[in-house]
Amino acid sequence: MEVNISDLIWDQFIYPRGGKSEKTIDAYVEALAIGAQFPPIKIQRVFNYADGNETTEGTIILDGIHRWFAFKESGIKKIPAVEWKDKPLDYEKNKVAFLLEGAECNISHGDRLSPGDKKRIAREIATSDPECKWTESALAEKLGVIQQTVNTWISDIRARQKASRNTVILRLSRLGWPQEKISGTVEINQQRISQITNNTNFSEIGNLLSQGHDMDYIARHYHMDIALVWALRLEGKTDQEKFKELGWGLRTWDQWYFNECDERFGDDWPGRIPAQLVAHTLFFFTKPGDVVLDPMAGGGVVSDICLLFERKCQSFDLALRDNRPEIQRYYWDPQNWTWPVTKKPDLIFFDPPYFSKKERDYEKKTNAESPSISSYTKEEYESFLEGFFLLAHRKSKAITRMALFRAIASKSIRHLEKSLLCIDGYLTLNKGDHLWTRIVLSN
Repeated sequence: MEVNISDLIWDQFIYPRGGKSEKTIDAYVEALAIGAQFPPIKIQRVFNYADGNETTEGTIILDGIHRWFAFKESGIKKIPAVEWKDKPLDYEKNKVAFLLEGAECNISHGDRLSPGDKKRIAREIATSDPECKWTESALAEKLGVIQQTVNTWISDIRARQKASRNTVILRLSRLGWPQEKISGTVEINQQRISQITNNTNFSEIGNLLSQGHDMDYIARHYHMDIALVWALRLEGKTDQEKFKELGWGLRTWDQWYFNECDERFGDDWPGRIPAQLVAHTLFFFTKPGDVVLDPMAGGGVVSDICLLFERKCQSFDLALRDNRPEIQRYYWDPQNWTWPVTKKPDLIFFDPPYFSKKERDYEKKTNAESPSISSYTKEEYESFLEGFFLLAHRKSKAITRMALFRAIASKSIRHLEKSLLCIDGYLTLNKGDHLWTRIVLSN
């Protein structure tokens, strides 16, 4: 078949070399000038191809970039080509396969791929393939090297990916996620998840501590987040022992003063709350194994402390991050109240945006279809809270408590007390500039 040279696309992502060779192109141009014949280039029709800001169809070059440039410089309009597959393929789903097909073509003819090119390709594919769909043996076959060579090239990447995947599995399992749901999240079968959760051994944490290493070093050693490492270190200890190990001190009086956030737990986030406050709330109003609902999870402080104190946790938020697999995206829509929670909570940790405070920060993390409640008018804001309280009351246990964090006018809270009191037991936590005060309100 012949194709118009102007219709073809040089896609540098799937090009197996670091760059084109001007020397090779010049040689091909000279050869064409004296009548040389070249084999057809290999192409593939694709759809779902990103071209600037648009997604379109196109025809990409899999093999023959130097020939294509030589033909263009020689003024040739149509060139011989052979199609890899006889139907258009989804570019996004097949771009790694396109890259490997181009690489395989270039280990047997033309400018051969250098060992450096092959290593770069293997590492790029491994980095973009955390589920390990491309095995070392498959990569070795495509790149024309032995499997041991590929293992050497990408072993560090696979080690980080495995550790990261196992961290996600351990975190979700300890927060109470069922294996079926974890399987759908990390895309491995439930049997393997069971093996990871049951057989993973972290007894070395004690040895590393005895050798003088700190928790940050241990987190890097295991490729884990610091909250999970602390949870593993303190597993099996009582809540009181955990407070002592963390250096917080357990406050048994009615007012809790926390001037700073503990950087070990939760992300930097608008309206971030101190981890110590969450820990005290869990200590006084839950027990190990209880289920905590965090409907507006923000930076994940609540899930980190639930992990630490061996409570289960279901977290939801509008904004998602890769480092927070436990936070599920959900929009609490006051026009269509639904309840995404799978298990009735023992405690609802309700920390909504404080009306218009930090409105600009929250706007950056939302969109027009699912706006932050910080953009509501005062009346809309109060109506939203009242609707949420009533929904929570209908969907929770008779003994469920709610911890409500507020930084709004007292008269607004008084306006909502009639709906708050329908919940059997709740407390408010009042946020000042540097003071958190616990006030237990009975009904």
